[in-house]
Amino acid sequence: MVTGHAVFRDSPAEVMYQHQYAPLPLERLQDVPQPVVVLLEKLLEKDPAHRFQNPAELLKAIPTITGAIDARRRINRQGLQKMPLAASRGVTHKRPAKPAPEKISIARLPVTGSDIFGREEDIAFVENTWFADVH
Repeated sequence: MVTGHAVFRDSPAEVMYQHQYAPLPLERLQDVPQPVVVLLEKLLEKDPAHRFQNPAELLKAIPTITGAIDARRRINRQGLQKMPLAASRGVTHKRPAKPAPEKISIARLPVTGSDIFGREEDIAFVENTWFADVH
């Protein structure tokens, strides 16, 4: 939806076929910066082996994309595979630490009454049905 329009338009079966086999209609991306088009091509590869294999690979490519946009320079697919300048200087991004799972103690659960309320009609139906089968 980068362009504000669906990429493929036709019957549902035809759209599904186009998503699987038709090339990306790059002519519709004329107003999109070229580095973003290269990123989209990689993200929308038909063969999953040619896409990013994990989020870390995508995150590693983002500085390359934004740097190319800022410098108004073109990139190619191979440029997405290279280490960004910041990463080559030893700058790393650490994942935020996961908080320790909170332990749940049954001693802290609220004490409730033993009666079920608010469903008297349903309870009466169940009891009548239950006791009708017993007698």
